[in-house]
Amino acid sequence: MGLTNIFRKGYPSLDWIQVEITSHCNANCIYCPQRAYRRNWQGRFLPLDLFRVLVPAFKKTGLVYLQGWGEPFMHPDFFEMLRIAKDSGCSVGTTTNGTLLGQDSIEKLVEGGLDIIGFSLAGVDEKNDSIRKGTHIKKVLDSMELINRAKNKFGMDAPRIHIAYMLMRCLLGDIEKLPAFLEGTGATQAVISSLSLATSPEMEKEATLASGKEEFEELKGRLMAVKEESRKTGTDVYFHIVSPLKKGGGCSENISKALVVGSNGDVSPCVMTQVPVKGKNVYYFQGKMTELQRLAFDNIGKDSLNTIWHRKGYRAFRQSFRREQVPDICGKCYKRFIEAFAS
Repeated sequence: MGLTNIFRKGYPSLDWIQVEITSHCNANCIYCPQRAYRRNWQGRFLPLDLFRVLVPAFKKTGLVYLQGWGEPFMHPDFFEMLRIAKDSGCSVGTTTNGTLLGQDSIEKLVEGGLDIIGFSLAGVDEKNDSIRKGTHIKKVLDSMELINRAKNKFGMDAPRIHIAYMLMRCLLGDIEKLPAFLEGTGATQAVISSLSLATSPEMEKEATLASGKEEFEELKGRLMAVKEESRKTGTDVYFHIVSPLKKGGGCSENISKALVVGSNGDVSPCVMTQVPVKGKNVYYFQGKMTELQRLAFDNIGKDSLNTIWHRKGYRAFRQSFRREQVPDICGKCYKRFIEAFAS
């Protein structure tokens, strides 16, 4: 046996792998980079053969999440990808805008063993539709009802229904309506987040939910009251909110135990470094225009995920956070200013 084989490292045991199976989307949300960068946006479908390359990694992973910057149910091979991932022995989840779901597809999801289905929202009534243009709050509610019926029909506990709620400043006054909205939906979890990638000065204002300590503490009090009310409906609520009090620090993403595979096969530490655009694009951070950068450590079409994960450059990137030496690409990212709280 050669030295290469003796010292070869195995696949890492990851908490999750996020796979952007497509960057195409049928919605036009006002805060989405796809809308802001539409001239430079690269709409792609991850080829099924490239997805299959990930199977050895899936076998060492707790959760495979089929979602990125696009609408996953636009991918023509979604259900085959679900089968492949489930056959690998891991849990599988996805997040959707709900527009493409119907009774037949939902029953296929239940029978196929999908573990988690998240629904993206930015409001609890028709105001959601004005922000998440092209989506419909009623369609989301109908889809959740169909999921609950299908689970009863097949005697299944999954998929668990999650809510991914984008909290924007313009609808901050409606957040107290969330517990009543959740009543009867069967949602077991809701994650309320503020905007992390501001593509314009207007969007940066929407991302800023509090401007100082007193205002932020008041906001936290309101959110914790929402959490307590939501618990009565059977939904656990968590918060990932940009804090005006944090001075920056480690990344709120799980970069040491998770990764993202883009719709072109590129491997990156998080979705913020995987925005599928070409050319020069900008975003706004702390009031200043900043050039959007990409970071990929290689492509699964060229090398195995195992090899990429253990590559020197990727190891150095992960270790830099432990040493509190934040890489330049991460220095101007609101993910470093997130306060996550649940109690």
